[in-house]
Amino acid sequence: MHTSRPIEVQGRFLGVAVAHAAAWRFIATDPVVEDIDGATFPSPAEAERVAGLVIGRNSGLPVRRPVR
Repeated sequence: MHTSRPIEVQGRFLGVAVAHAAAWRFIATDPVVEDIDGATFPSPAEAERVAGLVIGRNSGLPVRRPVR
């Protein structure tokens, strides 16, 4: 069984991070982040951070990160 984490930015579900070997593979479900579909990250938090950057780049607007 695979371990997965949902990836959301500003309440928008973008995909999932799935544990893959020693990394997390991002599977995009929203076309706005298809550029990083299949990319690997050291953690789900890093996948979320990069997805936020991609949204900001594609929309031209800054993306606010939630305070944790």
